[in-house]
Amino acid sequence: MAVRSAHGRARELGRLTVSECTPADELPSATPADAVRTDRDTSGRFAPGNRVGTARRLRAGSRGALADLERKGDAAARAALAFGRRYAAHRRAELARCHGGELSAGVGAMVESAGELLASARYWSARGIAEASPDHARLAATLVAGARQAERDAWELASREAVARPATDPLAAVRARISATAAAARGEKDRP
Repeated sequence: MAVRSAHGRARELGRLTVSECTPADELPSATPADAVRTDRDTSGRFAPGNRVGTARRLRAGSRGALADLERKGDAAARAALAFGRRYAAHRRAELARCHGGELSAGVGAMVESAGELLASARYWSARGIAEASPDHARLAATLVAGARQAERDAWELASREAVARPATDPLAAVRARISATAAAARGEKDRP
């Protein structure tokens, strides 16, 4: 199907365009010329230098496309974000030690948000000092307050989850398997 400028009777009737079926001899090739090139070897694996492997890809994950944007940003902002991520990783480890050794994804996300807010606060505070801008100082104070609140929420949620988490003996499964193996070796049947 092609849309062309009107011609013949359609033009005489005042139409500007006309849609026509393209004749078979004018249709584009079903297999374009670059389809002949194979990116795989005889066993079906990708060959070296294939288009898929050399194409620039965005990494899948929580920061895949965002990482490209961050690379284009201010060097000072990137340094502040690196600080925030280090801080968040350290804080997650502290919370895990305090609350039974593990954290939920929600608590981890709250701590990550707190780290990013704190990093942004430090960046805008430094910009406020450099540019003598009270607006930047107010923004930094707001971000610090948000970071503190996210930290409090993460602590509270982690402590509630630690209380709700069932106490498990990490060696219980190993002991049960050993006793089942020993019982089988003695010829005993499993007892309820």
